[in-house]
Amino acid sequence: MTAKIISLFIIIAAIAFNTIICYSQQVKKTNLEILEQDISTELDKFFFYPDVDRDVQFVFFVSSAKKDKAEKKFIESVIKKTASKNNLKISFSKDDLMLSGDSIYNMVKIDVVKLKTSYPRITKNKFLSDKFLEREITSELEIEISSNSSGPVVKDKITTSYKGEIPYDDYRQFETEEYKFTQSIPPNISFIETIIFPAAIVMVSAVATILFFTIRSK
Repeated sequence: MTAKIISLFIIIAAIAFNTIICYSQQVKKTNLEILEQDISTELDKFFFYPDVDRDVQFVFFVSSAKKDKAEKKFIESVIKKTASKNNLKISFSKDDLMLSGDSIYNMVKIDVVKLKTSYPRITKNKFLSDKFLEREITSELEIEISSNSSGPVVKDKITTSYKGEIPYDDYRQFETEEYKFTQSIPPNISFIETIIFPAAIVMVSAVATILFFTIRSK
């Protein structure tokens, strides 16, 4: 009777654990979503800087230190969403010649210095030894805001840093194919972890299942 109870506990615990893992994968944000959220939060602070006139239009010049078009595209997307949330009037320009001298506006220059995803190490969940991957997502942008009527307002940097864990086997699901800065190569895992240990887990599960049905048949 005791063996039967133990077997049932093992099976129920395994099912519950797998359910928890699947749920955690669903609610975790992608690398791109984390970058977008963190940069948008920091950008908000500059829109509400004391000397910034939010009633006039914001004209953005976005560039990438690496001349990366994908980085520029992503930051412009973040700007649009952040400005829309704050009900701000914005536009994008390539150079000063595109601007009109007849109106007052805020000029915002943003240079993307770094957008990066990395997987420094593998962490483990001790129960059934499921492997998790640590991920680090960082960004650095230079920002300069000035008014065409009153001159410089603020010159500063936007920096963000995020650390968390994701399932090792599913790390690709958190990356975005279009944006290389959301991708990275995880560290290698040992032969013991990839072959021997998973085989041992399967063996233990099989023994528990056989034990359960053997006792049940008696």
